[in-house]
Amino acid sequence: MIELPIIGLLSHSRLSGGARSAILTLFGIVTFLPKLLRNPSGPDYHDEYAHWRAIYNILSSGKLFEPASIIPIISDYPGLHAATAAIVNFSGLDIWQSGTVLLILCHLAEVLGIAALGRSVGLDSRAAGIAAILYAANSSYLYFDTQFAYESMAITLLIWSLVCFVQAIRSPRGRRGVWVASTVLLCAGTIITHHLSAFGLALIMLLISIALSVPPLARQEGWKQTAGRAWGLTLTMITAFALWISFVAPETATYLFPYVGQGLSQLMNTAGGGGASKTLFAASLSPLYEQDSSFLMVPLMLALAVVAAFLVRGWLKQRLLPDGSRGSLLPSGSLRATFVALAVLGLVYFPSTIFILSAAGSEGARRSWAQSWVGLTVFIGPAAVWLLGWAGSRRRLWSRVSARAVLALSLVVIIVGGVAAGQDAVYRFPGPFWYGTDARDETPELDAMSQWFLDRFGAGNNIVTDRYTGLIEASHGLQNTGFPSAGFPIWDLYSSKPGQPVGPPFLLEELQYSKFLYLIVDERMATDVPEVGAYFEGVEPNDLITSAGKSLFAGRLGKFNTVQWMYKVFASDNYAVYRMALPAESITYQTKAANFHGEISVG
Repeated sequence: MIELPIIGLLSHSRLSGGARSAILTLFGIVTFLPKLLRNPSGPDYHDEYAHWRAIYNILSSGKLFEPASIIPIISDYPGLHAATAAIVNFSGLDIWQSGTVLLILCHLAEVLGIAALGRSVGLDSRAAGIAAILYAANSSYLYFDTQFAYESMAITLLIWSLVCFVQAIRSPRGRRGVWVASTVLLCAGTIITHHLSAFGLALIMLLISIALSVPPLARQEGWKQTAGRAWGLTLTMITAFALWISFVAPETATYLFPYVGQGLSQLMNTAGGGGASKTLFAASLSPLYEQDSSFLMVPLMLALAVVAAFLVRGWLKQRLLPDGSRGSLLPSGSLRATFVALAVLGLVYFPSTIFILSAAGSEGARRSWAQSWVGLTVFIGPAAVWLLGWAGSRRRLWSRVSARAVLALSLVVIIVGGVAAGQDAVYRFPGPFWYGTDARDETPELDAMSQWFLDRFGAGNNIVTDRYTGLIEASHGLQNTGFPSAGFPIWDLYSSKPGQPVGPPFLLEELQYSKFLYLIVDERMATDVPEVGAYFEGVEPNDLITSAGKSLFAGRLGKFNTVQWMYKVFASDNYAVYRMALPAESITYQTKAANFHGEISVG
């Protein structure tokens, strides 16, 4: 808990604004170290492999929007890729080193941005700094938003877009142009970098614009002009995002809708007593104190929010700013309305936690917290300062010590719980091979097979394989893996029983038309169930894991050795590579002759 001494320094009431910024910078560096030490030399998380390959393609071709195998949608949002490629070309560093430099800068800017946003809506430097520290307790901050992925850059752009947006609507005419231009530029950067961040930014700006249009909140001279500026920037952002989706990234809605729809459907089924619910921390390696902290974190944050609500009620009645001062008449109304809008955003966090109970909705809920906590921590920052003052005002020594100890313990619970709610220990720490975890699936055997394939057949081959083999083949292996979907159900190739047709005819026709030449089998698919609950990318059928918790592929993978149009060209302890030679005019399912002398390489 090296963070605690830094937090203690930051909460000191007599620090200057510059000193607080320096401490926040140190805090940002310290909180980046866990992920940096987790995998300092190359990708290890699922999305990192996808983005690494996307940047490799850009550097190789000199073009943006190159197709992506692992996560096809990322090719439509090249902000991270273009920035990293620029660093590679400018510095001479490799892709991973350049990405690490970029992410360190984004991580530092993220925590400083929360403090700047707090100051923009009227918090003093102490409350704004504490808000930034509390933001670091959200489940995305320490690991998810430090991974080499587009959200890690986009969340920083979102936060600074809001800082500039607030400044643009409240600054005097002479300085307003710079803030308006900065808002437009940062909004554009968010749009081209990440779909969910752009969508969230548009909603937050819309929420602030609505709050500025409510006379009881924004009462001040010239409030209509202030609201007009806010609406102008908000509509510009929404229009630009809509144009990007319409003309550049039309697959965005198709990509996101299944996750949203399934999450809502599963929640409704769970509420009605049906299945599809999710057991929290099932088979988790996280220790019990982490699991307990994650449950306690929500009521602790709710308690802070309740304290903040009482303070805000007093501000609204007295027409005060969030720091307790009256301020000037001109900006106070806009600050008050903006602060309330951010408070509403933050309170969305609490009902969103129910989505954790949905297997499909849990991932979306966690990703939303990086945005909702922007408002939540700004909202409760003054409450945290008030509690510190209350604890320090106790007359008796034991009372002061006890109160401060309770606050420190609560902060520890919030920080530990936030980390535990975000990533399991399997993701956070290196360790031995663990099938189906994404972060622990790469082995020397898999690397050797991938390198053999690259040396033998070259780059750019279309291959069919499972999720975990595909991460390596589609990144360092430089191959193109098919993305599974209902229209391209490659799991049917693996799940078909021996002696029966291998896959439906339409799938084989698609494989033939799209020139998929190779199929790779990980024999462990027949015996192991993946930790993340999926064998393939995309939305796969639920019955690939039986009701008894076993693999559907048991006893079904050896059939590839008897299919006429498949020839084994590689075999190792766990992997087999098959060359698919689908007939040009028709598809047959005859058994191969036992005396076929195909070329087989054994690893």
